[in-house]
Formats: sequence, structure tokens, C-alpha cells
Amino acid sequence: MFSTPSQVLRQREGVLADTPFPLLLHALMREERTCTLELKVRQREKRIVFEDGAPVACQSNLLHETLGKYLVEKGKLSETDYQKALAESISAEVPLSGLLVQKGLISPFDLYKQLQANLAHKLLDCFRWVDAKYRLIADVEPPDASVRTNTGQLILTGVASVMPFDAVATHFTFTDERRFGQMPGVEAGLKLSSKDARLFQALRQRPTFGELLERTGFDTEVVLRRLYALCLLEVAGFEEDVDAKAASLSAAKAAAPAVVQAPEPVAPPVVQAQPQGTPFSDEDEAARNALVSAFMAHRSKDPFALLEVPEDVQPVPLRKAFLSWADRLSPLRFHTPELREKAEVLLAAYAKAFGALSDAEQNLLWRKRRAALREKDRGTRPTTAEQFRIRTDLLDATTQFDEAKRRLSARNFAGAFEYFEYACDIDPKPLYQAYRAYARYLMKPESHGRLAQQELQEVLRQEPSLEEGWAFLGEVAQGEGQWAQAEDAFRKAFKLNPKNRRYVEVIQEIVRRR
Repeated sequence: MFSTPSQVLRQREGVLADTPFPLLLHALMREERTCTLELKVRQREKRIVFEDGAPVACQSNLLHETLGKYLVEKGKLSETDYQKALAESISAEVPLSGLLVQKGLISPFDLYKQLQANLAHKLLDCFRWVDAKYRLIADVEPPDASVRTNTGQLILTGVASVMPFDAVATHFTFTDERRFGQMPGVEAGLKLSSKDARLFQALRQRPTFGELLERTGFDTEVVLRRLYALCLLEVAGFEEDVDAKAASLSAAKAAAPAVVQAPEPVAPPVVQAQPQGTPFSDEDEAARNALVSAFMAHRSKDPFALLEVPEDVQPVPLRKAFLSWADRLSPLRFHTPELREKAEVLLAAYAKAFGALSDAEQNLLWRKRRAALREKDRGTRPTTAEQFRIRTDLLDATTQFDEAKRRLSARNFAGAFEYFEYACDIDPKPLYQAYRAYARYLMKPESHGRLAQQELQEVLRQEPSLEEGWAFLGEVAQGEGQWAQAEDAFRKAFKLNPKNRRYVEVIQEIVRRR
């Protein structure tokens, strides 16, 4: 059905119109690649870092995707606190994330959660970039924070809710009589929503697409999106592929030598001692924050920095430092799987650092690397302030939107449409999309009426509480002579904002005309 992962990755660059983003993600996941994926479309750019097939970082030139703006958007940080922290971050040349924790504006535990959510937000946005150019780069810039995304879950969510439906329908085609089924011997490893689970269960009956629609009760778009994602992830497939996989598993099982297991001795029952007090540190906020802080920072540290020892450290102090860190953040101190997993990763990192510094050759190598970095920093590395100035070209949807509204007020409809288009490119908010549709209509009312109506109806399906959307739909419907739809739209706009008396006047005028 799809190209194999090796075939997909054989071409180092191309366009997502030919090789869709979810197909690239799946190929990188299956091949467990460590690389950078660069995406460019018009003025937008992103660089996604993959480690062993999983996205761990994403650099973007979109202002609203920066950590500070994202925290403001999600209500985790006030605009005032953000601006103050940003200014201090630039002047003191310290990362914004660390400064926010230092000032108590966010806890390390919450920061980690928001970093995860911010990464997912950046990656899901890429599913919209169907006309972007891509390039696979072997070099990888180590990310500052240890954040990781479940690639399979990302594909399912992105295809089901973000990727344009036209792109899904283009890349996933089949005839009406083809049947689908669940792939045998495959663990999905996905968190399925109720819709996903219902569709997945229906695949047991080997249905055609039409039968799948009937049995689930979902519309065509819902089913096609999810079916595409499940087939791409190889947990579902065409009936013949399912049968071929089942036959392959049966043949492998038949060829495997039989293993005779000796009966296990019956062990006496074990009476477990009841824990005294609180045995774990999961509910201890200080311990939890210390763990998450160490986990987020450990990837960017060399062995000396990780164990917090000087370069001339002797064997005994080195061993004491390792044992201290291993005990302080031991996996045995945490019960929650998510926290215990982080502690296990840290313990392995501490052990690796201890081993490296205990070996004379590796110790010397790390000291040489440090010396080379110090020399490089003295000559070429820009300060944080300089780096910030370099990034003042961050694309800001709000700036584009404000300029578009200014042009709209000046009745420069073509110019307004262009800037509304820029704003939607950067951040496709329903408000921006509604204005874009209205500006499109005002450019050429005689030919763009139907398209503008369709766009506004789609926006209002996503955001039914958007007053401007209903008002614009009323204006367009009125211009098209569709009086009933115009009246209904203006009534809904008035219901959302009863203080706007213009809606009453327009409705009265429409009623008189009808």
C-alpha cells in the first residue's frame, strides 16, 4: 500500500506533496534514524531533531511557537511576566526556561509538561504544510531539554485532526470492493480515543469502506482519516496484506524449534512487609522538581558537569559524587512509571559519566573537548543578546493580522487579503481565517461569493462562537441575495454580542426585503 521506510528515506530531499509528512515520520520511526528534518514553505521554516526515530526538538521561526509566547497563550504565564523575563533573559544571557523556574513563575515539573506540549504543538502544525519542501540532514544539534514525542501517537493525532482532508484523500486511495482488517501480531502501542477504538474494533469483521461507514456510524472524513493513519502505522491494512502477514507469522511459528519447559518448582507464599510511612517521593514536590530539572538538563551536560566534579577530580571524590547522585535520584525512590523512567535514564547517564571519567583515555578526551569548546567560545560564539537579535525575524501572526486589518479599513482589499493569508500561514486561528474569507469576497464579490461562504461555514463549524464569522457570513449571504441565510447568520452574531445594535438594523432591513 505504501512505500517501504527505506524507499521513503532513500531520497534525501523532496516535497511533502509527493511524500506526505506522516509517511516521513513513520519511515524515520521504523528506521530509528537520528537526523534533522528541515521543512520550508514560503517564509516559514522548521528544523525537527530525531533521535532513534523519535522527535526530541523542533526549532521554528514562528513567534507564537516560542516557549514564552506558548506559555502566555495557554494561560501559564502573564504577558507582563513574559516580557519582564524575556528582557532579563536577554540582558543576563540566560535561557528563558531556566529563568522562569528561578523566578518561581513555573515549577520544573510543570515546565517539562509544557515543553512536551509545545513540542507536540509545533510538530502537529507540520501536518498542515502539505506544499513544503523537506530535506534530511545527517547532522544533529543536541537539544537543550530531554523531551521526547511518541511518533505513532503523533501520526494518529495529526492525520485524524490536522492534516488537510484533500491531502489524506489524495494519498490514500482504493476501490470500493477492497476490504480492510487488523494486522495480526502487531501491538498498536497507541492511546485510542473512543472513535479510534470503535473503528479499530470494526476492522475485525474485514469490512469494505462502505461497511465500515455503516458499522461505525461515522462520516466519510472521520473514517478515511483514521483508516489512513492506522494503515500507515501498519496496525491495519488491506485484507490480502492481513492474510499475508498471518501466513508469515504461522510459517515462522511452525519453523521455530519446540521448547520443552521444565515444570517450575512451587515456591512458598511470600508475605510482603507493609511499607512504613511514605516509601516514595512522588508526592514530594521538591524531590519531583529536582528529578525533572536534572532530567531536562542532563543531555546538554558533559560527564564533568553532569556529576558536578572538577576536571582534576580524583578517583575517591569521583566515586562519592556518582554514589551521591545515584542515591539522591534513585529509581527506587519513585513509584509513578513516568517519574521512575526518568530516574532510570538519569541513573544510566550518571553511570556512563562515571565510567567515562574513571577511564584515563576517555577522561583526557573529555578534557580536550572542554578546552576546544572554551577556545571556540572565546572567538566565535555569539552572546545570548546577539542570538536574540538574529532571531528578530521571527514571524508574528498578530503583526500580519493588524496590518491586514489596517489595509481592510483603507479598503485595500487585495493587500488585506495578502496579509490575512500571511497570518493564516503562520497561525491558522479561526478569527484569521474568517477575515481572510471576507477579504477574499470583498476583492471580487461577483466571483468569490460561493468560495467565501464555504470557507466561513467551515470556520464556524470549528468555532461556532466566533461573532465575526457569523457577521461576515451574513454580509456575504446578503450580497449573494440569500436572505434567509443572511438573517440567520446576523441573528447568531447578535446573540453572541447583543450590544452591537447594527445587527438589529440589518436584520430588520432583511425582513423588510423578504
